[in-house]
Amino acid sequence: MTLEEQLNHLPETANELASDVIADEHLLTRIRMRAAAPLQKHRVTWRVAVPAVAAAAVLLVLLTVPQRDFSVMPHIENLSAGNAGTIPQPSTRADLPAGSVTLESSGNVPAFRNIWAGNSEASFPMVLDNGKYYRLLSTPRNLNEKQLGNAIGTVTMLTSEMNGQGLCSNTVLQGENVWQVRGMGDAVVAARIDGSLRVFQRVTAGNAGQIPARLSEFMTASNVAELSLSGVGRIQNAQKAQELLSLLLNSASYVSGSCARSGQVLHIVYQNGITLQLYVSGNTCSSCGTWSCPAFFDQFQQSL
Repeated sequence: MTLEEQLNHLPETANELASDVIADEHLLTRIRMRAAAPLQKHRVTWRVAVPAVAAAAVLLVLLTVPQRDFSVMPHIENLSAGNAGTIPQPSTRADLPAGSVTLESSGNVPAFRNIWAGNSEASFPMVLDNGKYYRLLSTPRNLNEKQLGNAIGTVTMLTSEMNGQGLCSNTVLQGENVWQVRGMGDAVVAARIDGSLRVFQRVTAGNAGQIPARLSEFMTASNVAELSLSGVGRIQNAQKAQELLSLLLNSASYVSGSCARSGQVLHIVYQNGITLQLYVSGNTCSSCGTWSCPAFFDQFQQSL
């Protein structure tokens, strides 16, 4: 007999179980005596109650869950392993224009890091040498004296007005010497601040400052140890880094005299421990003016 048939015969079963009960005076007396007796606390026998509750729950689920026709099964398509050409490719849509997302190599992608020193009295720490501006770098903290080249001169004025001629500074004290750095061309100078030899990188201040005809006139690709482009990757092979930097210095075309701050930087790391910084925006880079060189950034990406 099925479960549904058993449930339909519940009234008949109950009547059969109660057929032996005789409603007479003896039954009435027993009921009154039980009602008059004091109540007793009984412990619940969980060994019996738990299976009963579980059975009732199963019964309730069976009655409420709709019957499913298992004669109709979902169709599952089987594909042979390795036969990628037969796998249907879903069509997707994106709101971003083509080329706006670039996948970069993982594990060796440098983050943005600004190595120019911060403001000093609302102006950048600088040295001005007859129209050439040099901005203080945060590293190295104390350059080895053996790396000093020829002396350029002595600071004649400590001033916040960095727009005059001669050798002046808003950071280096009057009377301090300013030197070139060996092997760095006209890209940097060095001077003492609080007793430590600090390095200044050549830049433009706004649109002020002398602009070379080519980057190669004041920067050098010799003795380069590494190139690091934030958000993209590092070129740690010295020979490849030198080739790429030579391409940039000799092929970049002049755009403007400004040095526009951006959220991406190119760090040029030399073997002497000095690192130069160029702001990067698209295919342009800037420090001493802004220069464009798409070929450099294409080759950089391909060299990773």
